[in-house]
Amino acid sequence: MRIRITLKKPFRAINTGRLGVLTLLLTILSISGVSAEYPSRPRLDANLLLTFIRAEDRRDPLIEFGQTDNQVDAALSRENRAYLAQNASLLAQIRGQLASEALSWKLAEASKRLMIVPESRPAYAALFQKYCQTAIDYVLDKTRLPNPYRAIATFPESASPEARLSGEDGITAFLVHNIADVYTEEYIFSDAAETGPRIKIQLSSRSYTGEVGSYSSYLVIGENQQYDFVRNPYTLWRNSADDPLNVLIAPIEETLHIALRRATEKAIKSSLTAQPPKSLPAVEQIIEEWLAVEEAAVGGLVRQLLPEVMDRFLTEWPVKDIDATLRARLAFDKYRYLNEGIQIVEDLGLDAAIDLYQKTPQAFKSMLFPSHGREPPDHLRPNAPADEKPAV
Repeated sequence: MRIRITLKKPFRAINTGRLGVLTLLLTILSISGVSAEYPSRPRLDANLLLTFIRAEDRRDPLIEFGQTDNQVDAALSRENRAYLAQNASLLAQIRGQLASEALSWKLAEASKRLMIVPESRPAYAALFQKYCQTAIDYVLDKTRLPNPYRAIATFPESASPEARLSGEDGITAFLVHNIADVYTEEYIFSDAAETGPRIKIQLSSRSYTGEVGSYSSYLVIGENQQYDFVRNPYTLWRNSADDPLNVLIAPIEETLHIALRRATEKAIKSSLTAQPPKSLPAVEQIIEEWLAVEEAAVGGLVRQLLPEVMDRFLTEWPVKDIDATLRARLAFDKYRYLNEGIQIVEDLGLDAAIDLYQKTPQAFKSMLFPSHGREPPDHLRPNAPADEKPAV
């Protein structure tokens, strides 16, 4: 038996007009100095970019990106069954076609598909793509992280490219206008004895996810409690949101999540191996705890980097607006260590914080809790000699 559990890091924005339920929210921002060595680039048209971002969301046309799940969604399935049971006219039609008053019906298939609304305005597509590339280039230069991307591309309005991606030559960041999940169930109706003809009824529901940025990997549990990870070869960045900061943060944040994810996966595997959980909920609890730690680390890094990107390439952003966006995220449990993560990165600096998390994420995690203190190891202090090495 093989079980797959998603390590999904959705980056969501509040959008009062969308369908579906908002479950997670994240934007992490701050103020820091700017590297004098980075080559100057012309500023982008901030006013035009913000005007595009604030424009009303479009919900069509929807293009299928790929199937993401074939498991039953319990809540939506209950709604579908209630709809069928209460739809007297539909049931009457089915009885007439089957020539049977007594019916037998069952769920035959369930699936969830990821759907994309592409960006159809050429001017916005080009400007947003240029911003994303500029922000990524700066972040990679500032942090000296390797470039994880195969391409930064506006999602094509033709057929889905998902099947052509392997991830072996890098991750593709698709820039899109909107994202939706379409959940579909297929029911089979027959007479009570299930001896006659059958009728298929398909029900679909569309939910606009509200995700602004998302990168997922999956824990696969195989035979004998073998743990492996599979990573998506793509990430999706949406160019519309009520709060423009949610859009501007996405390329910076997702780049950092990709950079730290393997360390998180290693820590999860270590936790599962050291003390194997006895149930799937226990496995999920370990995963959620480590994703919260990753959010704290990424949040601290973004808090240092975003204002630099804004000041260099767009416009200076009011601190009160940054703080307001940040405060909104603290209400969500997944970001419960965000304040601590921001403080740790501020204390250690970008390079030392990244180095600590990538080498020993458990050490970064231990610093999140005030009872353990936040004093960094000697080799991570800002003025430590360059040749000092961490203890192993």
